[in-house]
Amino acid sequence: MLRRTGEGLAIAVMAAGCANPPPDPTVPGSLAAATGAVRPTLPTEPPLGLPPPSPGATPTPTPVDPSAPLFPAGPCQPSQLDVSTSPVDAALGYRQMRVRVTNHSRIPCVLTGYAVVSVRGSAGTDFTNPQGRQHDSDAAGARTVPLEPGATAHVDLGWRGDRAAAGVEQAGSMTLVVTDGSSPATVPLDPTSPVDIVDAAEIRVGSWRPGAD
Repeated sequence: MLRRTGEGLAIAVMAAGCANPPPDPTVPGSLAAATGAVRPTLPTEPPLGLPPPSPGATPTPTPVDPSAPLFPAGPCQPSQLDVSTSPVDAALGYRQMRVRVTNHSRIPCVLTGYAVVSVRGSAGTDFTNPQGRQHDSDAAGARTVPLEPGATAHVDLGWRGDRAAAGVEQAGSMTLVVTDGSSPATVPLDPTSPVDIVDAAEIRVGSWRPGAD
């Protein structure tokens, strides 16, 4: 009787071993399942995306108008201009001289209103010359003359030479403020065609006109 009981117990143990075999270390997860260990969960990468704009973000710049000039035209400056003069035209005591300016720069500029003339005598005296206006119809009225690169404009200056006499100091040099907002430009005087402006003589200034003549 006792022998049969022992044999039955051995058979029960063998049956339990077959129902629950030992974990195979070569099979993934079998050891963890057998020991009750929990595999750690690895973090996942968040989806890529652009962050929302912050309240102080720089706004998108306004597109540039392709028809707008690259350099807005300002007052013509001496550094942009080549200045030349015609010979003095004398008739019945009245003198006239044409001053031409050419824009040799790559930037357009503007001539507005009347030029302002300053004269210094041959001995270095700063003359004080009142300035009037030319009376001919073509020169009457101030104009605005745009001066593109390579373009030329001219203005006429007139004065009376009857006050010039031997021993009286006459013009030795001249400058011209071509337009409001500009600085004085040197006007080259032709030594073969003397400018007989004297101190206190009135100089009449025409308006700017496009072209050399």
